[in-house]
Amino acid sequence: MSNIGYEITFEGLGDLQATIEEAADLKPVAELTKTHTARMLQNAQRRSPKDTRFLMRSGSLSIEDAGLTGIVDFHAEYAAYQEYGTRWIVGKFYLKQSFDVESRLYLSSLERMFN
Repeated sequence: MSNIGYEITFEGLGDLQATIEEAADLKPVAELTKTHTARMLQNAQRRSPKDTRFLMRSGSLSIEDAGLTGIVDFHAEYAAYQEYGTRWIVGKFYLKQSFDVESRLYLSSLERMFN
């Protein structure tokens, strides 16, 4: 029997590691997420019905997953009724409109960041 051996040689491994480490740095993406989530909350608060301003003040922002997930929530019990409407009132869609606007801006910012 003959000995058959295999040898693997990596050239440019240092460059590969540097590229991976650079791509793994998600701090700029986290900052972008925080910025756009905060702008979405402000926009939604501006668009929300303001009879008593309780709905507007019930808005909150939270950042999760090391800054990669932004959550905007309104805690007033009637927030969903104002957003989607009921059989007696038409929905205002204050949160959906804000999401639509800010998500487009967020995606274009991400594209600029990675191009």
